[in-house]
Amino acid sequence: MADVGPELVGVHDVEATAPYVARAADDRLENVLGADRPLVVVTGDRLAGTSRAVHRGLRRMLGDTRLLAIADPHSVDLARALTSAAETAARSGPVVVLADDAPPALLDQVVPAVVGRLSTDVRLVLTARRTSLDAFVAGPTRALLDDALVTMPADGTPAGERVRPVLRARAILDPVGWSSLLPLAVLRTAVDWERLHVPVPLTPQLLAEVAPVHLAALGVPAPEPEELRRVARDLVRADHGGMRLLRATRRDGRVHLAADRLFSHLADRDAAGWAVPEELARDLWGRLGPEERARTARVALARGDDQVALWLATQVAPDDLEPEALYRLGVTLAQRSAAHTPEPGRWDRGAINWLTAALDRAEGDLVGRAHRMILAIESRRDGVVDVPAARASGEDPSDSSPEDQADQATAPRVRLIRMREVART
Repeated sequence: MADVGPELVGVHDVEATAPYVARAADDRLENVLGADRPLVVVTGDRLAGTSRAVHRGLRRMLGDTRLLAIADPHSVDLARALTSAAETAARSGPVVVLADDAPPALLDQVVPAVVGRLSTDVRLVLTARRTSLDAFVAGPTRALLDDALVTMPADGTPAGERVRPVLRARAILDPVGWSSLLPLAVLRTAVDWERLHVPVPLTPQLLAEVAPVHLAALGVPAPEPEELRRVARDLVRADHGGMRLLRATRRDGRVHLAADRLFSHLADRDAAGWAVPEELARDLWGRLGPEERARTARVALARGDDQVALWLATQVAPDDLEPEALYRLGVTLAQRSAAHTPEPGRWDRGAINWLTAALDRAEGDLVGRAHRMILAIESRRDGVVDVPAARASGEDPSDSSPEDQADQATAPRVRLIRMREVART
């Protein structure tokens, strides 16, 4: 580990050679790495310097260990990787297995049976975005991740903004600065691929097929696919004022085009940003399998892109999603259904199906929220007004008016049971 450069642990940009910016979490991270804990999970916002901090901490505390860096966290079999690490440890001493920017596909594999195989000889260190950790991972997995979590601070200016050309990046994302919007559409496609943590590689051919979604959003007719592939090649090769817009890497044995991380950071937080288009979700629906769509939908929900998640989750088995995610999908579809023109309520039955699936596995506060939302939809369909609204997860029921509480207390239980059985059918 002492001989490993930062680029091997996910620091791809000029941050790798910039002076290290100390932060409050450094001491805690080093204490955790030095305490023989078998699992360490480090999270932070984009450009918080998470990968750089992990590299520094590992070199300082575990410099004499072997490093097994996971090249493609989207497709890795974690159990097999740990077996390989154990074989190396038997020959050469302790090993650290490291995955940078771990997606839900990897986090879902952090289960008790796998973590039970870790020891002081084989340790697992993960960096992950907050949205990946919040993407409705299963309860037992979430408990393991939370117990091993170290959070990089989010206060103030992110460390990456201090060493990266932010002003230049903002200018690149501004449509006004381009004589042709083809490069910007290609760049936006790669950025949204990363924002949603899409689990399949963005090959040059696939990028050319998907980029028309962003061209349409920019009001530009789609050119021939070969022209879009040429633009992608130019973005990989060209240097835009010290910035390489696209980087060609390998994922699952294929070329994967990834955007500079600075752009996804600005796309979410800056005036130069944009919303992930629903049309992209519609396109992805036909390209991803049900399990891949479920994971991408979970990321979209964690990001707050509920309408995007709704498209991706269509025809996904409810068992592939956590109850809270099912509830969110039901509420989103109910809102979309109520606003449909010219047929308000068009998708109410689908919304009730999502909510019923959530209710079947719900616990605690979610039971009441799902009940009230189903009743609100059915009452609206029957022409009843002033029905109780669905309550957010952190809302205190005492905050509602006495009239609303009385309505909820006297709601016919037999009617609710009948609705649930009809929805199940």
